[in-house]
Amino acid sequence: MDLAFGLLIGIGMGALIQRVRASSPGMIARNLRLENLSIIKFMALAIAVGAVASYVLAGFVPMHFSIKPTYVLGVLAGGLVFGLGFGLAGYCPGTCVVGAAEGRKDALFTLAGGLGGALAFTLAFPALERSLITPFNYGKITLADLIHLPPLGIAVGLALILAAFAFLAPTQLRRPS
Repeated sequence: MDLAFGLLIGIGMGALIQRVRASSPGMIARNLRLENLSIIKFMALAIAVGAVASYVLAGFVPMHFSIKPTYVLGVLAGGLVFGLGFGLAGYCPGTCVVGAAEGRKDALFTLAGGLGGALAFTLAFPALERSLITPFNYGKITLADLIHLPPLGIAVGLALILAAFAFLAPTQLRRPS
């Protein structure tokens, strides 16, 4: 049942990604250049819904939230690699899968590159652990731990801010040349 529920959510998210044309590297490039905000607004709304829905679903379905440790150097290095790959390929992991399902060859190569990168990181993890993971590792902390507010209140506040952005921000900032 859990896998079927996850599959349904994944199919729905893939349909929404295709609907906002987030599987198009050109559209992603226009969003990264802040010419068009449709994907950014879509992601803001998805985070807003997910932030609240995860707490609502936890009230009905047994869920396990796994907070990952906050290791600053590793997250910075991973963010740089991710951002570079995102900018060069025009895909992130989710949009890459949707692009591959559409039959885009560049998405298939990007997906293979992402899987290869994940394998390389897994193999290099023991060597990287001492230099990237251990220093500045603050453990499993959350925003609620830092500011001492209830997690659901933070989720609702974040959701309201992101939903307001999604509905009020303009979509087209500059016409593509």
